Amino acid sequence: MLLNTQSPIPLYRQLADRILLDIDSGVHQVASRIPSEHVLADTYAIGRPTVRQATDLLVRQGRLERRRGSGTYVLPPRSSIDLFSLAGTSAALGKSELDAKLTLTSGPVVDSADVTDAGSPSSVAAAAVSEDRIRIERRATVAGTPVLYETLWFSCRLFPGIENQPLDQSISALVRNVYFQEPSSADQTFYAIAANATHAEQLTIAVGTPILRVYRQLHFGENRSALHAEIICLTDRFEFSQTLYPALSEHDTTATFG
Repeated sequence: MLLNTQSPIPLYRQLADRILLDIDSGVHQVASRIPSEHVLADTYAIGRPTVRQATDLLVRQGRLERRRGSGTYVLPPRSSIDLFSLAGTSAALGKSELDAKLTLTSGPVVDSADVTDAGSPSSVAAAAVSEDRIRIERRATVAGTPVLYETLWFSCRLFPGIENQPLDQSISALVRNVYFQEPSSADQTFYAIAANATHAEQLTIAVGTPILRVYRQLHFGENRSALHAEIICLTDRFEFSQTLYPALSEHDTTATFG
């Protein structure tokens, strides 16, 4: 299947998604070599520089490895959860070798109140852009044990009808494929906190347990703060990591989410 030249999503991102799909579905096994740049360029009727951009992205993300004189190979999944580099919850869990399950626990519901990070480690309610948002909550578990709990707020204006979409799956893929949107930038804040009663219920832990709270605002061009996320994580049982990539040009981004 050829790539969509009419889509606002760059061709190299479309190809990277196709390669990832083939990896996740087993077409390309771990330690196997993916088709050469020449073969991929012919298969998808694109130039080799576009293919190189796609594989460069996946190399930076730790999904592929180039071996001089041999080709490009599929890397095994990571044992840690690479959550904080904006690779997104679903993507981070998918890249981990942990058998994690992501479940929708609440919503979708409409929140008419403003949403932003007030600097409080236990609340995401304060003054911000006033608009209705769709809120969902999801829990990730490993062997029945909670790993993290996230709450997402979507702009109803930028993502109309999102409440009718499958929200227990990758949000980044949904926003890219259905709404043709890519995040242009994001703000992210970290807090080391003690679990309150709400957190304790969400993660099935005792009140006062040390946890990590992450708050994100994702921007889509002029649509600032169109998606908010609050993530609380258990760091005593699971390892969370961050992968840093070289800075890209001002016209490019590898940030994804959800």
